[in-house]
Amino acid sequence: MVFLLEGMAGLGIGFLLVVALAEWGKFRNKAEKGFNWIGLAGVWFLFAGAIQLAIMLGADSATPTVATYIGGATAGAAFAIFQVIGWIFALIGTLFAAYEVLVEK
Repeated sequence: MVFLLEGMAGLGIGFLLVVALAEWGKFRNKAEKGFNWIGLAGVWFLFAGAIQLAIMLGADSATPTVATYIGGATAGAAFAIFQVIGWIFALIGTLFAAYEVLVEK
């Protein structure tokens, strides 16, 4: 279970936790669009973390994983793409949230 707190999966859980805490603290109403983007970034980071885990497990054991079937280079490229998309969504969400909180009522 420690692997859920490491790498991109842990980052994705952290982003989703931010959205959940903002909802619980009634802060999400002030920046709805921004927190939606931040939540999407968390989902993309979870996707990247799942691929990262498949790559790590495929290298350590003889049990076939998704990375074994699609190839190590393809899995690495998918990991990089999901990671970049997650960071872009996190940046857009942060900018939207800052704009909605600071400029709007």
